[in-house]
Amino acid sequence: MSTLIPLLLVSIPLVFAFLYLRQRLHRVYAPRTFLGILHDEYESIFPPLEYSSDVMRREKTPKPALGMFNWISEFRKLPDEFLLNHQSLDSYLFVRFFKMITLICFVGTCITWAVLIYVNGTGGGGESGLDKLAFSNVADPSRYHWHTLVAWIFLSASRFHVASKIYGLVVLNYAGYVMYTITSETIYYVNLRQAYLMTPNNASRVSNRTILLTSVPEDYRDERWIRGEFQQVKRVWIATDVKELESLVSERDNIAYGLEDAEIKLSTIATKKLLKGEKHHTDPESLHSGSLASQWVSKKEWPSRRVIPLVGRKIDAIEWSRSQLKQLIPKVQYMQDRYREANTGLLPAVFIEFESQRAAQAAFQRNSWKQPGHMEPAAIGVGPDEVIWKNLNITKGERLARTIIANTIITILIIFWSIPVGLVGALTNVEALADSVPLLSFVKELPSPVLGVITGLLPALLISALLALVPIICRREYSKPLHNHPTNMM
Repeated sequence: MSTLIPLLLVSIPLVFAFLYLRQRLHRVYAPRTFLGILHDEYESIFPPLEYSSDVMRREKTPKPALGMFNWISEFRKLPDEFLLNHQSLDSYLFVRFFKMITLICFVGTCITWAVLIYVNGTGGGGESGLDKLAFSNVADPSRYHWHTLVAWIFLSASRFHVASKIYGLVVLNYAGYVMYTITSETIYYVNLRQAYLMTPNNASRVSNRTILLTSVPEDYRDERWIRGEFQQVKRVWIATDVKELESLVSERDNIAYGLEDAEIKLSTIATKKLLKGEKHHTDPESLHSGSLASQWVSKKEWPSRRVIPLVGRKIDAIEWSRSQLKQLIPKVQYMQDRYREANTGLLPAVFIEFESQRAAQAAFQRNSWKQPGHMEPAAIGVGPDEVIWKNLNITKGERLARTIIANTIITILIIFWSIPVGLVGALTNVEALADSVPLLSFVKELPSPVLGVITGLLPALLISALLALVPIICRREYSKPLHNHPTNMM
């Protein structure tokens, strides 16, 4: 109870806060139901839950019910085809993952509670409260056979027989429910992914008809060789070293974002003063385009920046940003044109677009052009935003070194991470530790509810915090400097 009550005190308000805010914050919880940039030409023709092929193709989603709980039934009625046509395959599978987890928990509850509540409750172990239903209340060891049987039915698997790979039929043969669900969902995923990628909409995408080759030898960085080696090649892009251009583009983007922020700040100040009815500062006829806000905003209140950070004199941020963009935009355009025409500074990476998805898959699966340490890793179906462009220039030796360093760091992290995890685990048995460690003798004098929180709730919270730090550390310390793959999908 000492663990259950705090969890209920936290979870119940959060659930009701979500149910309440969902009805108010449509821009957060239902943005696709009202945004004007999405097409809704069918919205006035079809009822919200009657889906035809035309309705499924539209971009807007039907408005859910505004009640606290009646929206759940509407979400359950949404067909899988509708979800697939309104989001990516990964997003749909993520939703399906939650569906399967919920189903597994429900079935597990039915299987375990039907047997173990009686077995544990009559175990004669002398426990009280909710502990009477726990494993520790069983005094007779022979009753543990019931726990083994339930675990075997729910979890384990002895043998599967796949009846048909085409239709994904699986015959359950001496297998637990969890393993059966995992296997059937795996077969379903394979068939769904193949069917989804072969649809005309996906097959026609440039990314699905393009393969990326890395570690390409210098002699092979030639379009004529590539067209002679592969069939049905439509276009070839050999990556080039564009560090100077990237620096200019980054500078241009930062200044553009700064100009946008300054314009928004100026508009916000002017709007507030306009609503308050303050007087104009200047004559609108004398204003140049884009500075209408100066009617209500004095020059001192305009967004400004320092020529030298912290110590330099202040200047007009908007005028400075516009003048800088006038110089940078032509430079960027000139360098882009120069890189398109030049054939120097080639990187060991090539993008090859094929006439069809079938030709791209056939080329990707061929082994004749692959050499140990060269022309790999390769990728297919990768969009521009999924390419880690700075990793295209990594050599074979650098990739091997990064792999060794990364694996060493992860191994050390695993070893040292066991220390705090072990200390947190010791909290669950702090009463026994108090008998052997005099410094912990005060634990025995704590009230029972407080002791229950220390041994039950606190270890779970600390373990969750420690586990949450692992991906953060790996992504910051390992993924960025040591990631050696050309895409973020590998």
